[in-house]
Amino acid sequence: MKDIDQDFHNAKDKAILFLGRFASLGIDEIKLFLDKFSIRFTDTLDKDVVMVVESTLLSPLEEEIATDAYKQKIPIYNSDQFDKLYAKQLNTNSILMSLKLSNNQERLTKLLHNQHIDDALFIKLFAMYDWHDEGMFDNSENMKVSTLFAKRFFSKSRFDAATYHSPISIFEVAILTKNPDLLEMMFNLPLIDVKQSKSGIKKPTNTKEAIAANIYTNEKTLTRLFRLNDPSIDYFLAQNPSTPHPLQEKIFQRGDDQIKEALCQNKNLEPSLFAKLINFEKLWEYQPIDDEKLKFIPSPMPIKIGENENLTSSVIETLIESADDNLLENLAQNPTLQKHHIQNLYHKKNNKLYPSLCANPNTPIEILKELFSHDDHQTNCSLALNENTPEDILEVLFSKDDFEINKHLALNEALPISWLQQLQIDTRLLNYLKENKTFTENILHTLGI
Repeated sequence: MKDIDQDFHNAKDKAILFLGRFASLGIDEIKLFLDKFSIRFTDTLDKDVVMVVESTLLSPLEEEIATDAYKQKIPIYNSDQFDKLYAKQLNTNSILMSLKLSNNQERLTKLLHNQHIDDALFIKLFAMYDWHDEGMFDNSENMKVSTLFAKRFFSKSRFDAATYHSPISIFEVAILTKNPDLLEMMFNLPLIDVKQSKSGIKKPTNTKEAIAANIYTNEKTLTRLFRLNDPSIDYFLAQNPSTPHPLQEKIFQRGDDQIKEALCQNKNLEPSLFAKLINFEKLWEYQPIDDEKLKFIPSPMPIKIGENENLTSSVIETLIESADDNLLENLAQNPTLQKHHIQNLYHKKNNKLYPSLCANPNTPIEILKELFSHDDHQTNCSLALNENTPEDILEVLFSKDDFEINKHLALNEALPISWLQQLQIDTRLLNYLKENKTFTENILHTLGI
C-alpha cells in the first residue's frame, strides 16, 4: 500500500516528478519546499525519480509520462495528497514572515487554495490579501479568494452551493461563526451590505453590524466597533451579552431611545443600568425580575412584563393578583408558567384569559378539556394551535372545517402529516403551512433533500 509520507522521506537525494499545473503551489514554491529536504524537482521522467505528483488536468504528453511512470511502478499521488503533506510540513512562522517581507500576493493566493492548512493559518494569510481598495466580489481575483473563504467557513445544513460565490456567504459567516479570531480578522475586510426583509425586527445589514451582534466576538473587536461611533453598530453592541459592562455604560451615555431599548434586551446587562432604564417597557419584558427589582416597576405596570420568561415564581404570583386584563393575558401565554400558576389564573374565572390559557403549552389537560367544553370560537382557535391539545379535541376542531380554526391548525407542528396534507387543499392556508416544520420537513424528505 502506498504511503506518501514514507515515499517522500525516501525521496531524499532523489527527485520527485511533478506533472500539470497546481492551484495551491507555483514551481518556485515547490522547489523551495523540496530543497529543505534535499529533494530535486523535475518535470521529466529520469532515473532519479522515485515519486510522482500529478494535477487533475494533464496534457497528452504528460499523460504519456504518467503512464510510463506507472509501468515502472513509481508511486503516483494527486495534488490534493501532496497539498496535505505540504501543509503538514509547513513552518507557519517562516511562511508568514516570508510573505510579510515579500508581499508576494500570487504566492499568498496559491497558498489559500490549499484546503489542508489549518484555519488559524488560513485566517492569518487571508488577512494579508490585498483587495486593492475594491469589494470582495468586485473583480474576478477578489471573488476567487472570497469563494475560498466561503467554502472553508460557510456551512448550513441546506443551502445552494452557488451561495459560495455570493456576498451573502461572507455575511452569514459573520453572523454564524463561533471563532473570535475569524471575527477579529473580518473587521478589516471590505464591507458587505445585504438587504433584510421588512419583518419589523431590526437585523444586521452589513458585516460590521453582524460582527457586533455575534456573541463570540472578542472584547478587542467589540471595542474597535464601538470606536466607529455608528448608531447602527451601537444598537447591536447594546444587545450583545459579550459587550463588556464598561462599554455598555458608554453606549448608554451616547445612545438614543432605540439603543437604550436594545440594552434592555441584553442578557448580561450592567447591573447599574437597570435603575436607569426602568421607564423602558422592554426592560420589564426581557430582564430577569425578582422581588427586589419589582420594587422599581413604574405605575401602571408595563403589560409586557407578562411575556417576560425570566420572572421568579413569587413575581409571577404577584402579577397574578393584577387587575390589568392585558397584562394577565400576556402572562397566561407565558411558557415558563408552572402548573400551579396556570391553575391560579384559571381560578380567577376571567373569560378574557381563556384563549391565552388554551395557547399555553403548560396548561394541564384537564383545564384544556374544560375550556373546550365552552365551545368558544376564540378559545377553539387557541386550542388548535397548542401542540399539547389532546388529539381527540384536535380531531373535532379539524372536522369543523372552519377557516380561522384551520389557520391555527396549519401552524400546529403536532398535527399528523395526513391532516396537514388535507389542509393544503385550501390554497389560502399554504403560507401558514410553510411555517410548519412538520409540513416542510415532510416535503423535503419526500424530495430526498
